[in-house]
Amino acid sequence: MKRTKYPELKLELKVLASELKEWKQNRKLAKRTELKLKQWEVQYEVDWRKYEYRHKHIAYCMLNGRRYEQIENYCRVAPNFSEIDRIMEKHGQKTVCASA
Repeated sequence: MKRTKYPELKLELKVLASELKEWKQNRKLAKRTELKLKQWEVQYEVDWRKYEYRHKHIAYCMLNGRRYEQIENYCRVAPNFSEIDRIMEKHGQKTVCASA
């Protein structure tokens, strides 16, 4: 069985991915009218989750030893590196020494 170094962060990424998928399905007119939502409300939720997922994904990869250039070869908008550093500090402190 393969173990991840940062299981809490990996779980957060999985939850965000599933929420993002659900909200993207809510963009259709029939679903929006059923939920009584406006297009901008649904799009806001999608955009917010995309932002969170991107930054947590970059932090997860960097905690596992990747450089930013290896994670995103091309991007139009640079990520918020202070947000990435905050996520890395939060989850980096939870690691335990394997020899302990």
